[in-house]
Amino acid sequence: MSLLLLPALAIIGFAIACGSSEPETIIQTVVVEKEVEVKVVETVEVEKEVVVEKEVVKEVEVVKEVEVEKEVEVVKEVEVVSAVPRNKTVVVGTRFGGGIALRMWSPYALGGTHQKGVIFFHEPLFYADSLNGNSYPWLAESHAYNDAATELTYNLRDGVLWSDGEEFNAEDVAYTFNTLAELGSEVRGGGVFQTFIKEAEIVDDLTVKVHFNFPAPRFHAEVVIYKGDSGTYIVPEHVWNDKNWAEYDAYNDGAGPVTTGPWRLSYSDNFRRVLDRVKNCEDYWGCASGFVPFQEVERYVLYNIDDDTQFAQAMITNQIDETHDLRVDTVETILRENPNTTTYTGRDPDGEYGMVSWWPISLHLNNLQPHLENANVRKAINKYIDRDRLNAQAYLNKGRINDWPWPQYAGLKHVNEAMEPLRQEFGVGQYDKDGADALMTEAGYSKNSDGFWANANGDVVKCNIISSAHFTDLGPVVAALLEQHGIESSWAQPPDVWARNGKGGDYECTLVGHNGSQSGDIYRSLLMFTTDSGANRWSYSNPEFDAVVASMAEEPDVDKVLDLTEQALRIWLADQPDVPLVEFFNRVTRNEYYWENWPGDAPGYEPYMNGIHPHTGFPYILSKLEGTGRE
Repeated sequence: MSLLLLPALAIIGFAIACGSSEPETIIQTVVVEKEVEVKVVETVEVEKEVVVEKEVVKEVEVVKEVEVEKEVEVVKEVEVVSAVPRNKTVVVGTRFGGGIALRMWSPYALGGTHQKGVIFFHEPLFYADSLNGNSYPWLAESHAYNDAATELTYNLRDGVLWSDGEEFNAEDVAYTFNTLAELGSEVRGGGVFQTFIKEAEIVDDLTVKVHFNFPAPRFHAEVVIYKGDSGTYIVPEHVWNDKNWAEYDAYNDGAGPVTTGPWRLSYSDNFRRVLDRVKNCEDYWGCASGFVPFQEVERYVLYNIDDDTQFAQAMITNQIDETHDLRVDTVETILRENPNTTTYTGRDPDGEYGMVSWWPISLHLNNLQPHLENANVRKAINKYIDRDRLNAQAYLNKGRINDWPWPQYAGLKHVNEAMEPLRQEFGVGQYDKDGADALMTEAGYSKNSDGFWANANGDVVKCNIISSAHFTDLGPVVAALLEQHGIESSWAQPPDVWARNGKGGDYECTLVGHNGSQSGDIYRSLLMFTTDSGANRWSYSNPEFDAVVASMAEEPDVDKVLDLTEQALRIWLADQPDVPLVEFFNRVTRNEYYWENWPGDAPGYEPYMNGIHPHTGFPYILSKLEGTGRE
């Protein structure tokens, strides 16, 4: 009888010896073979920790006669994955946010995501690092617009193969673009293609010409390339052409997506995902063709971790190689306890411990809420927030103030410089209590006996803040600053926060980032505030503003775009629909015990990529890591 073998990865994680002076975190990999035609009786020895009066005692618990039931849906004939040493494995701790379906491996299905391992199966046409302006052609060698920016041509790399042996070519790129344009909002990310794309034309096997409905000079930089959490995921036409994109999960009975990349799905459940690199150079086109060296990392593990304390314990004991975003005090604990750890800005206690994200944070004001629909009230709230105090109290002065609704990236420096006169004219980001009080009085408000601003009917102005665990440091401080100036406020983390704080949502105020521009110009950041934008969480509407932004969409001339930017921002600042506060920093810690050559902006490091493991650039980072050889 032939055996159907299932690799079952069991990560026995974070059995913390509470009270121990040196807590241990155990991550153990067990490969189990089981015969699914019959019940299998096995004996498994599990080493565990028992805490007795602050002493850790090792004992072995023997579990006998474990019956393994037949699991028809996930059974497939596969080669048992050989054991991969820890020093050949990259383990990251990630916040799954309630978990994710083990079968969801599509970036386009409704309910899907590019994060949590999926991005490893979709190599891009181009990688980019917007923070420092780096660009890396990958599946494409080059791109070019025509003079009117109504056409965009991609020249593809020769010799690229899908994992099933089929050639990657122009058919795959054209099929991806045209299908997204056809499906539109029926799939994730399709709406922008339906708006812009007339047709993606196959010129020859290695050339695709994209025809736009109107000039689209930002389409490559803002939609196609991989940067931050955005990008276009090319799929194999011969696999996807008969699939329902809105429902297809790309799980393929456990084999995972067909890919041009070097990674294969080994195991997944709701709280961990394991990917293995192909064993031989010739099994990956990039290595076989000499385009890139055969990367050293052989296994990649995403493991769900719930809170900062668990992240710290796992990092201090070298059990993980990168964390998710952490609070400043947690980062400092990790750096102090483990000398092998670092951050994007190194270990300098005067540094910021992270990289500036594409997600600048603001206090979103629901422009449909009572009182907040008044522009004077919104402008007063903006002036009541002392951003220097905010940075000191929330981030221990290791944050960075950003009072514009776009990230302060190198590719947008010219925009900041051009808008400096507006900053001075409107006092952008300045704390001004007297000015704010005057705005409130002008709008017909006065302070009641409790010290809160109220209208003639006695109705109090409220800005109660809801948000996520990303802002447990920032949120309470913002609420306290508003309360001190007479705006009733509070801070809460409801479980349905992401459902409530969307466009037209059930909230007064929230803390959220802006997924907008990263380079070139700020069109995408301004577009979020237009009346019909699905990203308009503020429910802000001004037809004059909409018209100016619409003009920007088709304008290729840089100077004219800057003129339109100034016009749009002048309207925006007069209305103040949003209150920009600070840059969002990806404060992840990285472990150099097993792996070196992490990107960074500190002496001895190269800032080649500003991504973290949920972002589209992380497969590039993994390809650059170098093993230390430590056991």
